[in-house]
Amino acid sequence: MVARVATFSHAESLLQHAMQTQARLAQKQIQQASGEIASSYAGLGTGGEALVSLEVAATRAGSYLSSAQTTLDRVEMMYSAVGAMSDLLTRMRAEVAGTMTVDQISDLQSVAAGLLEDMASQLNTQFEGRYLFAGSLTGSAPVVLDGYQATSLATADAGYYQGDDLLQSARIGATRVLDYGVTGDATAFETALRVLSYVATADPLDLDELSEVAALLVEAQDGIIALQSGLATKAATLEATIEAESTYIATLEEMISARKGVDAVVVAAEIATLETQLQASYAAIGKLSSMSLLDYLR
Repeated sequence: MVARVATFSHAESLLQHAMQTQARLAQKQIQQASGEIASSYAGLGTGGEALVSLEVAATRAGSYLSSAQTTLDRVEMMYSAVGAMSDLLTRMRAEVAGTMTVDQISDLQSVAAGLLEDMASQLNTQFEGRYLFAGSLTGSAPVVLDGYQATSLATADAGYYQGDDLLQSARIGATRVLDYGVTGDATAFETALRVLSYVATADPLDLDELSEVAALLVEAQDGIIALQSGLATKAATLEATIEAESTYIATLEEMISARKGVDAVVVAAEIATLETQLQASYAAIGKLSSMSLLDYLR
Protein backbone atom coordinates (compact mmCIF):
# COMPACT_ATOMS: atom_id res chain seq x y z
CA MET A 1 0.00 0.00 0.00
CA VAL A 2 1.32 3.47 -0.86
CA ALA A 3 2.28 5.43 2.30
CA ARG A 4 -0.11 8.17 3.33
CA VAL A 5 2.60 10.85 3.30
CA ALA A 6 0.34 13.62 2.15
CA THR A 7 -2.11 13.17 5.04
CA PHE A 8 0.38 12.63 7.88
CA SER A 9 0.82 16.30 8.91
CA HIS A 10 -2.91 17.00 8.85
CA ALA A 11 -3.69 13.86 10.83
CA GLU A 12 -1.05 14.73 13.43
CA SER A 13 -2.59 18.18 13.88
CA LEU A 14 -6.05 16.70 14.27
CA LEU A 15 -4.78 14.18 16.79
CA GLN A 16 -3.18 16.88 18.92
CA HIS A 17 -6.40 18.87 18.80
CA ALA A 18 -8.39 15.79 19.80
CA MET A 19 -6.08 15.11 22.74
CA GLN A 20 -6.49 18.70 23.92
CA THR A 21 -10.26 18.41 23.59
CA GLN A 22 -10.17 15.11 25.49
CA ALA A 23 -8.24 16.78 28.33
CA ARG A 24 -10.70 19.68 28.48
CA LEU A 25 -13.59 17.24 28.44
CA ALA A 26 -12.10 15.25 31.32
CA GLN A 27 -11.66 18.46 33.32
CA LYS A 28 -15.27 19.48 32.72
CA GLN A 29 -16.50 16.03 33.69
CA ILE A 30 -14.58 16.26 36.97
CA GLN A 31 -16.10 19.71 37.57
CA GLN A 32 -19.56 18.32 36.88
CA ALA A 33 -19.03 15.45 39.32
CA SER A 34 -17.50 17.57 42.13
CA GLY A 35 -19.44 20.76 41.60
CA GLU A 36 -16.19 22.70 41.97
CA ILE A 37 -14.00 24.51 39.48
CA ALA A 38 -10.80 22.92 40.81
CA SER A 39 -9.67 20.60 43.60
CA SER A 40 -6.85 22.92 44.70
CA TYR A 41 -6.26 26.64 45.08
CA ALA A 42 -3.61 26.47 42.37
CA GLY A 43 -6.24 25.24 39.95
CA LEU A 44 -8.17 28.49 40.45
CA GLY A 45 -5.34 30.60 39.09
CA THR A 46 -5.47 34.23 40.19
CA GLY A 47 -8.79 33.58 41.95
CA GLY A 48 -7.13 31.27 44.48
CA GLU A 49 -5.75 34.10 46.61
CA ALA A 50 -9.10 35.88 46.74
CA LEU A 51 -10.79 32.62 47.73
CA VAL A 52 -8.33 32.09 50.59
CA SER A 53 -9.06 35.61 51.87
CA LEU A 54 -12.79 34.95 51.78
CA GLU A 55 -12.43 31.63 53.61
CA VAL A 56 -10.23 33.22 56.29
CA ALA A 57 -12.80 35.98 56.77
CA ALA A 58 -15.60 33.40 57.05
CA THR A 59 -13.66 31.37 59.62
CA ARG A 60 -12.94 34.47 61.69
CA ALA A 61 -16.57 35.59 61.53
CA GLY A 62 -17.61 32.08 62.55
CA SER A 63 -15.47 32.30 65.68
CA TYR A 64 -17.08 35.64 66.60
CA LEU A 65 -20.52 34.17 65.99
CA SER A 66 -19.75 31.15 68.19
CA SER A 67 -18.42 33.39 70.95
CA ALA A 68 -21.48 35.64 70.81
CA GLN A 69 -23.87 32.66 70.91
CA THR A 70 -22.09 31.04 73.86
CA THR A 71 -22.05 34.35 75.71
CA LEU A 72 -25.73 34.93 74.98
CA ASP A 73 -26.57 31.53 76.45
CA ARG A 74 -24.69 32.44 79.63
CA VAL A 75 -26.26 35.88 79.86
CA GLU A 76 -29.75 34.45 79.46
CA MET A 77 -29.05 31.95 82.24
CA MET A 78 -27.78 34.75 84.47
CA TYR A 79 -30.80 36.87 83.61
CA SER A 80 -33.09 34.05 84.67
CA ALA A 81 -31.23 33.52 87.95
CA VAL A 82 -31.26 37.23 88.79
CA GLY A 83 -34.99 37.36 88.03
CA ALA A 84 -35.53 34.46 90.43
CA MET A 85 -33.59 36.35 93.13
CA SER A 86 -35.85 39.35 92.68
CA ASP A 87 -38.87 37.11 93.14
CA LEU A 88 -37.35 35.77 96.37
CA LEU A 89 -36.97 39.30 97.70
CA THR A 90 -40.55 40.11 96.73
CA ARG A 91 -41.67 37.22 98.89
CA MET A 92 -39.45 38.31 101.77
CA ARG A 93 -40.79 41.85 101.62
CA ALA A 94 -44.32 40.50 101.84
CA GLU A 95 -43.38 38.34 104.84
CA VAL A 96 -41.81 41.33 106.61
CA ALA A 97 -44.83 43.51 105.88
CA GLY A 98 -47.10 40.84 107.32
CA THR A 99 -45.15 40.44 110.58
CA MET A 100 -47.01 42.49 113.16
CA THR A 101 -46.35 40.75 116.46
CA VAL A 102 -43.49 39.18 118.36
CA ASP A 103 -45.19 35.81 118.03
CA GLN A 104 -44.68 35.98 114.26
CA ILE A 105 -40.93 36.60 114.48
CA SER A 106 -40.02 32.91 114.63
CA ASP A 107 -41.95 32.15 111.46
CA LEU A 108 -40.33 35.14 109.72
CA GLN A 109 -36.89 33.89 110.69
CA SER A 110 -37.65 30.44 109.30
CA VAL A 111 -38.76 31.98 106.00
CA ALA A 112 -35.63 34.14 105.89
CA ALA A 113 -33.40 31.10 106.44
CA GLY A 114 -35.05 29.25 103.58
CA LEU A 115 -34.86 32.25 101.24
CA LEU A 116 -31.19 32.71 102.15
CA GLU A 117 -30.50 29.17 100.94
CA ASP A 118 -32.51 29.83 97.80
CA MET A 119 -30.55 33.03 97.09
CA ALA A 120 -27.27 31.15 97.52
CA SER A 121 -28.52 28.45 95.16
CA GLN A 122 -29.29 31.03 92.47
CA LEU A 123 -25.88 32.66 92.89
CA ASN A 124 -24.32 29.21 92.48
CA THR A 125 -26.03 28.74 89.11
CA GLN A 126 -23.98 26.63 86.71
CA PHE A 127 -24.04 26.49 82.92
CA GLU A 128 -22.00 23.99 80.95
CA GLY A 129 -19.89 23.27 84.03
CA ARG A 130 -19.19 26.94 84.81
CA TYR A 131 -20.34 28.88 87.85
CA LEU A 132 -21.69 32.06 86.31
CA PHE A 133 -21.33 34.44 89.28
CA ALA A 134 -17.81 33.43 90.36
CA GLY A 135 -15.71 35.86 88.32
CA SER A 136 -12.80 33.93 86.82
CA LEU A 137 -13.00 31.10 89.39
CA THR A 138 -15.68 29.30 87.44
CA GLY A 139 -14.76 25.85 88.69
CA SER A 140 -16.06 26.24 92.24
CA ALA A 141 -19.21 27.57 93.91
CA PRO A 142 -18.92 31.31 94.60
CA VAL A 143 -21.32 31.36 97.56
CA VAL A 144 -20.71 29.29 100.67
CA LEU A 145 -23.02 29.92 103.63
CA ASP A 146 -21.16 27.70 106.08
CA GLY A 147 -19.69 30.02 108.68
CA TYR A 148 -21.45 33.08 107.26
CA GLN A 149 -23.63 35.03 109.68
CA ALA A 150 -24.41 38.71 109.32
CA THR A 151 -24.36 40.39 112.72
CA SER A 152 -25.31 43.88 111.59
CA LEU A 153 -27.84 45.29 109.17
CA ALA A 154 -25.72 48.34 108.52
CA THR A 155 -22.30 46.77 107.90
CA ALA A 156 -21.54 45.17 104.54
CA ASP A 157 -20.32 41.59 104.81
CA ALA A 158 -19.44 39.52 101.74
CA GLY A 159 -17.76 36.78 103.74
CA TYR A 160 -19.87 34.24 101.90
CA TYR A 161 -18.17 34.99 98.56
CA GLN A 162 -15.46 32.61 97.32
CA GLY A 163 -14.99 33.98 93.81
CA ASP A 164 -12.91 36.93 92.57
CA ASP A 165 -13.57 40.38 91.12
CA LEU A 166 -12.96 39.60 87.43
CA LEU A 167 -15.90 40.47 85.21
CA GLN A 168 -16.23 37.96 82.38
CA SER A 169 -15.87 39.30 78.84
CA ALA A 170 -16.08 37.94 75.31
CA ARG A 171 -14.61 38.98 71.97
CA ILE A 172 -17.51 39.33 69.55
CA GLY A 173 -15.75 41.22 66.77
CA ALA A 174 -12.36 42.22 65.45
CA THR A 175 -12.40 45.33 67.66
CA ARG A 176 -15.29 44.52 70.02
CA VAL A 177 -14.99 42.99 73.48
CA LEU A 178 -18.18 42.78 75.53
CA ASP A 179 -18.02 42.77 79.34
CA TYR A 180 -21.00 40.78 80.57
CA GLY A 181 -20.12 39.23 83.90
CA VAL A 182 -21.74 39.83 87.29
CA THR A 183 -20.03 38.59 90.41
CA GLY A 184 -21.67 37.13 93.50
CA ASP A 185 -20.37 39.92 95.72
CA ALA A 186 -22.17 42.67 93.77
CA THR A 187 -23.64 45.26 96.15
CA ALA A 188 -27.23 44.21 95.54
CA PHE A 189 -26.46 40.54 96.21
CA GLU A 190 -24.43 41.33 99.30
CA THR A 191 -27.22 43.49 100.70
CA ALA A 192 -29.83 40.81 100.07
CA LEU A 193 -27.79 38.02 101.69
CA ARG A 194 -26.81 40.23 104.63
CA VAL A 195 -30.43 41.11 105.38
CA LEU A 196 -31.67 37.54 105.01
CA SER A 197 -28.83 36.19 107.15
CA TYR A 198 -29.41 38.80 109.83
CA VAL A 199 -33.17 38.18 109.98
CA ALA A 200 -32.66 34.41 110.04
CA THR A 201 -30.08 34.38 112.85
CA ALA A 202 -30.60 37.52 114.98
CA ASP A 203 -31.30 36.60 118.57
CA PRO A 204 -33.40 38.37 119.41
CA LEU A 205 -34.88 40.00 116.28
CA ASP A 206 -36.85 43.06 117.35
CA LEU A 207 -40.00 44.26 115.64
CA ASP A 208 -38.46 47.75 115.61
CA GLU A 209 -35.75 46.49 113.25
CA LEU A 210 -38.21 45.38 110.61
CA SER A 211 -38.59 48.85 109.13
CA GLU A 212 -34.84 48.93 108.42
CA VAL A 213 -35.05 45.37 107.09
CA ALA A 214 -37.85 46.42 104.73
CA ALA A 215 -35.88 49.42 103.46
CA LEU A 216 -32.78 47.33 102.82
CA LEU A 217 -34.82 44.71 100.99
CA VAL A 218 -36.17 47.43 98.70
CA GLU A 219 -32.62 48.70 98.15
CA ALA A 220 -31.36 45.20 97.37
CA GLN A 221 -34.23 44.45 95.01
CA ASP A 222 -33.80 47.73 93.16
CA GLY A 223 -30.13 46.88 92.68
CA ILE A 224 -30.96 43.37 91.46
CA ILE A 225 -33.52 44.73 88.99
CA ALA A 226 -30.85 47.12 87.70
CA LEU A 227 -28.45 44.19 87.25
CA GLN A 228 -31.15 42.29 85.37
CA SER A 229 -31.77 45.29 83.15
CA GLY A 230 -28.05 45.45 82.39
CA LEU A 231 -28.06 41.78 81.44
CA ALA A 232 -31.03 42.39 79.15
CA THR A 233 -29.06 45.11 77.39
CA LYS A 234 -26.09 42.76 76.98
CA ALA A 235 -28.41 40.10 75.56
CA ALA A 236 -29.82 42.55 73.03
CA THR A 237 -26.30 43.50 71.95
CA LEU A 238 -25.38 39.86 71.53
CA GLU A 239 -28.53 39.07 69.56
CA ALA A 240 -27.80 41.95 67.18
CA THR A 241 -24.22 40.73 66.82
CA ILE A 242 -25.36 37.18 66.08
CA GLU A 243 -27.76 38.41 63.42
CA ALA A 244 -25.12 40.63 61.80
CA GLU A 245 -22.43 37.94 61.83
CA SER A 246 -24.84 35.34 60.48
CA THR A 247 -25.75 37.62 57.58
CA TYR A 248 -22.09 38.40 56.93
CA ILE A 249 -21.15 34.71 56.96
CA ALA A 250 -24.00 33.87 54.58
CA THR A 251 -22.75 36.54 52.17
CA LEU A 252 -19.20 35.23 52.39
CA GLU A 253 -20.36 31.67 51.80
CA GLU A 254 -22.22 32.77 48.68
CA MET A 255 -19.10 34.51 47.41
CA ILE A 256 -16.96 31.46 48.20
CA SER A 257 -19.43 29.18 46.46
CA ALA A 258 -19.45 31.45 43.41
CA ARG A 259 -15.65 31.32 43.21
CA LYS A 260 -15.34 27.60 43.88
CA GLY A 261 -18.48 26.20 42.36
CA VAL A 262 -19.51 25.64 38.76
CA ASP A 263 -22.76 26.38 36.99
CA ALA A 264 -24.16 22.90 36.38
CA VAL A 265 -26.15 23.99 33.31
CA VAL A 266 -23.17 25.73 31.73
CA VAL A 267 -20.83 22.81 32.42
CA ALA A 268 -23.32 20.33 30.95
CA ALA A 269 -23.55 22.42 27.78
CA GLU A 270 -19.76 22.68 27.56
CA ILE A 271 -19.43 18.90 27.96
CA ALA A 272 -21.93 18.32 25.17
CA THR A 273 -20.02 20.71 22.88
CA LEU A 274 -16.67 19.10 23.65
CA GLU A 275 -18.04 15.62 23.09
CA THR A 276 -19.35 16.72 19.70
CA GLN A 277 -15.99 18.28 18.83
CA LEU A 278 -14.17 15.15 19.95
CA GLN A 279 -16.38 12.88 17.89
CA ALA A 280 -15.84 15.09 14.85
CA SER A 281 -12.06 15.09 15.38
CA TYR A 282 -11.88 11.32 15.65
CA ALA A 283 -14.11 10.93 12.61
CA ALA A 284 -11.81 13.20 10.61
CA ILE A 285 -8.72 11.34 11.82
CA GLY A 286 -10.32 8.04 10.85
CA LYS A 287 -11.13 9.32 7.39
CA LEU A 288 -7.60 10.66 6.85
CA SER A 289 -6.11 7.40 8.06
CA SER A 290 -7.99 5.50 5.34
CA MET A 291 -6.67 7.74 2.55
CA SER A 292 -3.47 7.24 0.52
CA LEU A 293 -1.42 9.23 -1.98
CA LEU A 294 -3.35 7.57 -4.80
CA ASP A 295 -6.55 9.22 -3.50
CA TYR A 296 -4.96 12.59 -4.24
CA LEU A 297 -3.65 11.54 -7.66
CA ARG A 298 -6.97 10.28 -8.97
